[in-house]
Amino acid sequence: MLKVQWRFMLWCESALWISSGVVMQGYDVVAGGQLAALPQFQKKFGHLQTDGSYLIPAHYLSAWNSITPACEIISSFIFVPLLERFGRKPGILVAAFISVGGIFLQQLADNWKVHLAGRGINGIAVGMMFTISPLWVGETCQPELRGFFLCFFNTSIVFGQFAMLDFQVTALTILTPQCRQWWLPVVSMYTFPIILLSGWLFFPESPYWLIRQGKIAKSRESLKVVYGINDVSFYDLEINRMQEEIRVTRLLHGDLDSNHHWRICGINFSAEVDCFRGTNLRRTLTAIFAASAQQMIGASFVIGYATYFLKLIGINDYFNASVALYVLMLLASMAAFPLTEIVGRRSLIVGSQFVLCFLLLLIGIMGCIPNRTKASTGIIAFIYVWAIIYQISIGATGFVLASEIATMRLRGATQGMVTISNAIWGLIMQFTIPYMINPDTGNLGGKVGFIFLGTGLMAAIGGFFLFPETKGISPEKLDELFFHKVKPRHFKQKAKETPHIAIGEVKADTNGVNF
Repeated sequence: MLKVQWRFMLWCESALWISSGVVMQGYDVVAGGQLAALPQFQKKFGHLQTDGSYLIPAHYLSAWNSITPACEIISSFIFVPLLERFGRKPGILVAAFISVGGIFLQQLADNWKVHLAGRGINGIAVGMMFTISPLWVGETCQPELRGFFLCFFNTSIVFGQFAMLDFQVTALTILTPQCRQWWLPVVSMYTFPIILLSGWLFFPESPYWLIRQGKIAKSRESLKVVYGINDVSFYDLEINRMQEEIRVTRLLHGDLDSNHHWRICGINFSAEVDCFRGTNLRRTLTAIFAASAQQMIGASFVIGYATYFLKLIGINDYFNASVALYVLMLLASMAAFPLTEIVGRRSLIVGSQFVLCFLLLLIGIMGCIPNRTKASTGIIAFIYVWAIIYQISIGATGFVLASEIATMRLRGATQGMVTISNAIWGLIMQFTIPYMINPDTGNLGGKVGFIFLGTGLMAAIGGFFLFPETKGISPEKLDELFFHKVKPRHFKQKAKETPHIAIGEVKADTNGVNF
């Protein structure tokens, strides 16, 4: 199937086109914590200490790392309704130009506030692409490969994190101390908007969105660009499939475009409102929780601050240790591609979250050991194991579940809510972590594991009750299961047992109740 759809894979992943914006998100997440470990960056923005070293204050780090998710929240709230009005493609162009402006400010920054402004502006672009990328893949991809390609979404983030670290190692080993070592990682960020701009003219608009707008001919042309298959019947089948999904969705839930009650300045916000009505509320909260659980269980700490944290706890070769960590995470996230279709979404996530909590407990215990050398060795070992399990489970599969759980009609709005909620948790974590680990504030060391153990247990317990198994279940069947209020942990069994409900029966039974 992948051999036949090689062109679709090219647009999604191989050329890093639609995923380049997601790579940028991973790159940016790591940037704040990792740049802080570069000596020239510390000298540029830090304060001179009595021992001759430079220390970047915790409130600098907190501001730099929290400004991006804060701007993601604002941009997603404004931008998502515009996606339904203008389509997916124009937003990519806007995001690319905004990103260039943000990177330019970071490059020329003479003080920490200018660097902060640059990160904030780039954060707007990150929020836009973080919403568009999974939405376009989910709408365009054939159902049988949706889980596979949405797993690529997480791998793109990890690849961005690894690339950021690689540029830092290069800066340390090649550039002399007199050079601005931190310029190389910052300037390298231009790669992402350049990729987006270079292929934008040829990029196909979402065929699903075009069909919803009644532009069938343009949708067919878009599908030809996406797949490049010389078979007319293939495109007929794809268009018929999308038309049927849209027809059934409109019959069950009505037409968003006909709702004028929630229009503000000509922009229709009815999809965002409908996300929190009826059974849609349960689906939206599940999607939000699937993304939030990643932050609650410690992703920002392990991934965003790995290099800086390892340096603080006394790991001498902290950069190489970080490189090994990101290589392991990249390989683990790739292992999730087949596992998500073989094992399933819920099966990968639920049990693994409790294992991750146990590892956080062990990291916290190691942080209490007086012998710093032995404790540091144990902490880094547990971090490695944590990272592998995280990437195979909630790290990769959480995005799949969050995308699949929404109704087709509300997928764009739900993805926006996921981006916003993920950014809110990122804002909380990125703001507080520097105060937890920095020597001039909390200086918790490995004991920070206890903090994330608390939030991680909430994520694990909540996931047990909220996360359904969506593997092999069609959108129509998901509608039925949510309509019947089946418990998420019983979805797989009930999907086989529950007979299909005719559309007319559902319409009569709901009697105006919103899904």
